[in-house]
Amino acid sequence: MEKDNYLKSLQSNKNYFEEYYLRSFAKSEQQKFLEQLLTKENSASIQNIADIASGAGSLSYHLNKMYPNASFYLADYNKDAIELAKQKLDFPNFNFFIEDIYELNSIPQNYFDLVFCWQTLSWLEEPEKVLNKLLSITKPGGKIYISSLFNIQHDVDIYSRVSDYSNASDGKIIQANYNTYSKYSVAKWIQGKAKTFELLPFHTPIDFLYSGRGIGTYTINTEKERLQVSAGLLLNWAVLVIEK
Repeated sequence: MEKDNYLKSLQSNKNYFEEYYLRSFAKSEQQKFLEQLLTKENSASIQNIADIASGAGSLSYHLNKMYPNASFYLADYNKDAIELAKQKLDFPNFNFFIEDIYELNSIPQNYFDLVFCWQTLSWLEEPEKVLNKLLSITKPGGKIYISSLFNIQHDVDIYSRVSDYSNASDGKIIQANYNTYSKYSVAKWIQGKAKTFELLPFHTPIDFLYSGRGIGTYTINTEKERLQVSAGLLLNWAVLVIEK
């Protein structure tokens, strides 16, 4: 299965991805953008939060400062990421699960006030199935926040597969999907299952520099905005907010 190939890639490049996970604990511009969006929420009413495809838990690490009285449920398919999360997030209000994002068998249904799935949906081949799972664990009136690549300007989905050979001499070939989903498809996937949804474009306010020949994000400045590019591909980042 594709997800198993992806997991093998993560585990075969363990040191590379551990460094990536640990770097993400520095607050990113997307994290700041999310926290601005969350100021609109009634923080006192937030009791249960799910962080799906959590990696080492950097997103929840920062959110815990906003919602210190909430219970956090972190789930990831990579056991190495969950072990790292347990080491970094030794908090009594945190729960950890090794879970397939397509199944989420250990995660309570119709339970969470807030559900987050950050920088993951675009790397998956069955986004509709994942959205259904995220909706199933969200309680009525709860919200889902998803950071991914979205095509807001055109009714076109773009499915792409990348193989990064920049470290092939060390036997480290990284394979991943870089999929971009249209607003049209999102509306179709969640029709009749959610009250509302909106796509909020994310434009980075700072420059990203990368001089390597593999996967790595850098910015190109235009008169209107900074374009984010990785591996020669345009990254149309946005945050999808769904109210169940």
